[in-house]
Amino acid sequence: MEQEGTPPKNVITPAESKTMIDAFLNPLFKQLTENARRVSPHYETLWQDVHKLYSAGGKRLRSYMTLLTYEAFSKKPAETILPAAAAAELLHMAMLVHDDVIDRDDVRYGIKNVTGEYLIHYEELIKDKADRRHYANSAAILAGDLLISEAYILITETETNPAAIVAAQRLIAKAMFHVIAGELLDTEASFRGGDSAHPLLIAEEKTASYSFVSPFLMGAVLAEATLAQQEILQKLGEQLGIGYQLRDDILGIFGDETKTGKSASGDIKEGKQTLLIEEFGILATQAQQTEFRTIFGRHDVSEKELKRVKTLLVESGARQAVEIQIDAFAEYTLALLASLDIDASHKEAFRALINLCLKREK
Repeated sequence: MEQEGTPPKNVITPAESKTMIDAFLNPLFKQLTENARRVSPHYETLWQDVHKLYSAGGKRLRSYMTLLTYEAFSKKPAETILPAAAAAELLHMAMLVHDDVIDRDDVRYGIKNVTGEYLIHYEELIKDKADRRHYANSAAILAGDLLISEAYILITETETNPAAIVAAQRLIAKAMFHVIAGELLDTEASFRGGDSAHPLLIAEEKTASYSFVSPFLMGAVLAEATLAQQEILQKLGEQLGIGYQLRDDILGIFGDETKTGKSASGDIKEGKQTLLIEEFGILATQAQQTEFRTIFGRHDVSEKELKRVKTLLVESGARQAVEIQIDAFAEYTLALLASLDIDASHKEAFRALINLCLKREK
């Protein structure tokens, strides 16, 4: 009997997909690093840091979603569209690099991210800390731009008809349009107050668009799935993506740093207005809210205060309220999955993917 969250044996697994994608992208990173060395050793350093970050972690879920969807709707092997699946992964990495700049994080996958590395590179060159961070963030922004550019190039290397390639590139452009909207709205939520966007809209734009909808549709478009099936996949991606972001918001505060590879205090210090915080505002007592406001959004919070924030979020019922909503998104995605015109083995693989995304601990 298969364990829960494990795809059937005759369908591509996340582990197999990761191996394929890494085998494809690692030589590419090495070649680009060599190309950069010929320009300047300082440019080579940027690519070395990007490759190091890529190698440090990541489940490669976006590329897996592309390969799984293609395999489910096509008679050709998943390897046929490997460059397009790799493009989905590069786009994801670009967004992580830029997101860390926005969130003022210096760690990703438990190691220094691009900004963190450049803070070290520039330590002896730039004495002013504010200037040093500015230039380190600048390097990270450039790294993200490079990854986006490479993602577009990889689409053109996919063995399929020209119309499908154009459609796939349009999907990436559409995903970028929406994820940038989500990033902006998410950033502004901490200071716009009542005029800020709803957390579920932010989750749909910031996460669901490029992390789920785009990879699913990429695989479907390249497999020439019907428009009706693409519409179902779009809805499934939207719902799964929102649920994934809600789980991410919980992990951002309650997650084990040794598993997530990220700080569990960043969201509290930044005053991130997630659905978890909105539910707290609805469910908490006046006394709880008053105490919460003295801590939330401060960059100088102590470990004791961080623990107190977590306790308040649990005692108020806010965490449980979000968990209930995640369960609802899981139920809806499973209902959508049932209407996909794919074989039972691939449906089981999609079901395992849903469980992996919504019940994860990292």
